[in-house]
Amino acid sequence: MHSLPQFLLDYIPTATATVERPHITLTWAQSLDSKIAGPGGSRVILSGPESMLMTHWMRSMHDAILIGVNTLILDNPRLQANLLPPSLNLPPPQPLILDPNLRFPVTSRILNEWNTKPDQRGRTIRQPWIICGDQVSSERIRKVEDAGARVVQFKLDDNGHISPASLPSILSDLNLKSVMIEGGSKVLSTFLHCQNRDDGSKLVDSIVVTVAPMFIGEGVGVVPQGEDIGLPSLKNIHTEIMGKDAVMICSL
Repeated sequence: MHSLPQFLLDYIPTATATVERPHITLTWAQSLDSKIAGPGGSRVILSGPESMLMTHWMRSMHDAILIGVNTLILDNPRLQANLLPPSLNLPPPQPLILDPNLRFPVTSRILNEWNTKPDQRGRTIRQPWIICGDQVSSERIRKVEDAGARVVQFKLDDNGHISPASLPSILSDLNLKSVMIEGGSKVLSTFLHCQNRDDGSKLVDSIVVTVAPMFIGEGVGVVPQGEDIGLPSLKNIHTEIMGKDAVMICSL
């Protein structure tokens, strides 16, 4: 797959496209029994090489990739599009970490690469940006920023969370036109349960689900146990077979 898959181009705007409002894509890979991770959140390789490469193409279509801090702590991901040909010179997506209480580990791989590979800045890596609540102490913020990350504070909702409905305005404040939300389970759940943006329009624009032909058994579901009540109905728009996996594009 040496070019961006056509079925993605048909349904998701590219990072260079002109959009009237920030585009939000929700995506995950799951097993046949709807698990996205193993026991305790341990990482399980679900996607085959074809759908994994597709995911990196999809990352290149967005200005930013967003995950929750729990996923960062458990998986320590790089959040890059490094499977794509370097000759394309595609700008790397901006890593965003949703972290209300600023638990961001300064030993994380994305921060270490930013600090140790200055020649790759803006070419293959970007500085991690941490979205936290406005109650976090200035001392903690200073510690994380001194380590090399950028901290951005926003007001929390009544439950002490960063409201999914406020994400579009956060993206606009950060001059980001699109975001690809990759998890984990709690983040996926909050965005699936939140239907609308602060302005009343639909929150999530695209949902891309990769289903692998395997069972995990005991593990972490797409949404946490007990939060599977009241999930929205999804409309299937397109299904693509990629190697062993089925990739489904849906809308709410």
